[in-house]
Amino acid sequence: MRINHNIQALNAYRNLAVNQSNTAKNLEKLSSGLRINRAADDAAGLAISEKMRSQIRGLEVAERNALDAISLIQTAEGALNEVHSILQRMRELAVQAANDTLEPGDRAAIQAEMDQLTKEIDRIADTTQFNQKLLFSGSPKGKAFAEVNSSKMSYVGNGTWEGIVTTTPTAPAQVVLDFSRAFGMLTDDGIDGQIFTINGKTYQIDAKGDGVTNTSHIRVDVSSWDPLPVDDSDAVANINSLMTALKNTIIANDSTFSSASTITNASDSGTATDGTISNGQLTLLTTKNMSPKEANQIQVSSSFDNTKLKYLPTSSSTTEVSTFVASGTSATSESFTLSFNDVPKNGDILKIDNLKITFSDSTSNTYSWSGTEGTATINVSGKSVTDVLNEIKDVLDDAVADTTNRPVDALTFHSVVDNMLLLSTNRTEDGGSFGFSNGLEIQLIDRNFGDKEGQKLNLEMQIGANELETLAFDLSVMDAASLGLARKADRTTILTVGVNAEAGIDVSSSAQVARAAISVIDEAIRKVSEERGKLGAYQNRLEHTINNLKTAHENLTSSESRIRDTDMAMEMTNFTKNNILNQAAQAMLAQSNQLPQGILQLLKS
Repeated sequence: MRINHNIQALNAYRNLAVNQSNTAKNLEKLSSGLRINRAADDAAGLAISEKMRSQIRGLEVAERNALDAISLIQTAEGALNEVHSILQRMRELAVQAANDTLEPGDRAAIQAEMDQLTKEIDRIADTTQFNQKLLFSGSPKGKAFAEVNSSKMSYVGNGTWEGIVTTTPTAPAQVVLDFSRAFGMLTDDGIDGQIFTINGKTYQIDAKGDGVTNTSHIRVDVSSWDPLPVDDSDAVANINSLMTALKNTIIANDSTFSSASTITNASDSGTATDGTISNGQLTLLTTKNMSPKEANQIQVSSSFDNTKLKYLPTSSSTTEVSTFVASGTSATSESFTLSFNDVPKNGDILKIDNLKITFSDSTSNTYSWSGTEGTATINVSGKSVTDVLNEIKDVLDDAVADTTNRPVDALTFHSVVDNMLLLSTNRTEDGGSFGFSNGLEIQLIDRNFGDKEGQKLNLEMQIGANELETLAFDLSVMDAASLGLARKADRTTILTVGVNAEAGIDVSSSAQVARAAISVIDEAIRKVSEERGKLGAYQNRLEHTINNLKTAHENLTSSESRIRDTDMAMEMTNFTKNNILNQAAQAMLAQSNQLPQGILQLLKS
């Protein structure tokens, strides 16, 4: 018998620890519902289970993908359903136009509807989207070699973007009413009832106090007018009183014009009879700042000839105008960037104001003036975007230095930062179209951008959990040109590619032409029917795919459950066993701890 080492107690304690560990595992499995909570529970089972889980989750996503594919097809098929309706209506119109009871005017009315229906087919092709993916416009064209971050730029077709960049005006528009001595020498009979028309309002002079002749006219009270002026002083007084009355009347009746409008009084520095005075000038200013385009909308006129009254752009000018005028420049600048996505290719063009930069893979020419515009050619072969941008900057530097021809007169600043070309202009909008504008004109032509125009949209749907489990299909281009219906404005020139119909197929020239159109429309109906049939077949296939994915998902989940999930009944049985063993081991540990007490009996004896 030993007291230093109680082997029986150690044995009981070891068994108690093992039983408690097993009980803890039982509790973990019962509380989590999983047989495998960590790799140590079943290393091989965990590996198999994780592979199954990746397949299960992949199948779940594949099922959603297939449902999305069906939604895309239904969106496309719904759009084509409307195209079918349009084509059937167009066929009705063609049959109607083929009847010789109609007069040319009747066929013209039919043609008008035919044109609009054709443009609607183009609109459907150009705007039908699923998740912002255009479905019937053909293959995506990708990005141009550069993008302009200005809303004033737009795509105009054939790989070309262009626009006119302008800034916000910072000065009001104005017009100067210049009154000569001849105006001031008019009698009250000569001045009474005369009119000024400004911004659509008619102001009528009342010099006799008898009111206006037209109730829509606005009365300008100049009862102080000298009825029979005889010398320069009378003319000066008449002009100055008229300008004051006219200014006050205009400002009171039209909020377009500002009270800051000014009067430069007429004056006479010589004798009253020398017949020479300094003209009086009324400068009308607009309340808000305006660009030339806005100022051009404010028209001015009068019933006086230009020996008496002139409308001038400024007080020092002699050139007459018929509208208000505004400054073509602003105190602030509009800045924007051209971000280069790639090196331009051979034949690409960048036009800045009146400077045309052509990109080449073989030749290079520095800036020069060609007689109508500035030109330069940059060799892009083997160069990076940074290299090309630095050469563009060099060309712009040379163009700015050409103060004789001023090819980039509207450009106020340019620089290169990373892959961006920064540009600024202080020009305000003058209303001119591209090529005739006073603003900073930008044109970007990417020769390869339109290469895919007219090609089918190829789609590949991931309908399985693994790499190669895909379904590929395509959507044909369904614009009016692809259906053989698009025409130029003359209705005879056939357009074969692009959403660009200017008119529909001709049904107005004659009954014979209308009959020929019936066959063309029949072919278009056949194409749309064929496309819809193809889409229907894809949808039916995808529905079977979804059923198969659901079955595989169910069975694989069942298999993974057998590996990973706890058999609750069996685990409860094991828990009960281990719980009883825990209690027994505790009892035996207590007994084994009492065994050394027997040694005391030996000592007593």
